[in-house]
Amino acid sequence: MTFNLLLWHWSDDYATPAKRKKKGVKFADITAQFARTGDHAAIGDADILAFRAAVDEIFGVDEDNRPFVFEQYPRCAVINYTHAVRFDLVPKIADLGRRFGLNASEF
Repeated sequence: MTFNLLLWHWSDDYATPAKRKKKGVKFADITAQFARTGDHAAIGDADILAFRAAVDEIFGVDEDNRPFVFEQYPRCAVINYTHAVRFDLVPKIADLGRRFGLNASEF
């Protein structure tokens, strides 16, 4: 079984807790719609290239030997991984994402 971790930055329309509360959005809503359509209005612009460079620096660039697959999208990233590495990998990737202002949500 594999899992996905969506990493994204809030769009301007969802940038504050008050705006998110008003729209009634939850992380699960964002990931569910992203899984269906490849986008959500809450996903804003982010420096995904810099995030990917940091991931490559920590985990290496040899994608065949990494315990995950990095899927890059214009405004977000998805990390796909197995259950075997889930509990070790997710905290590391999520922490790295926070350094770039990214949220992380598993789906």
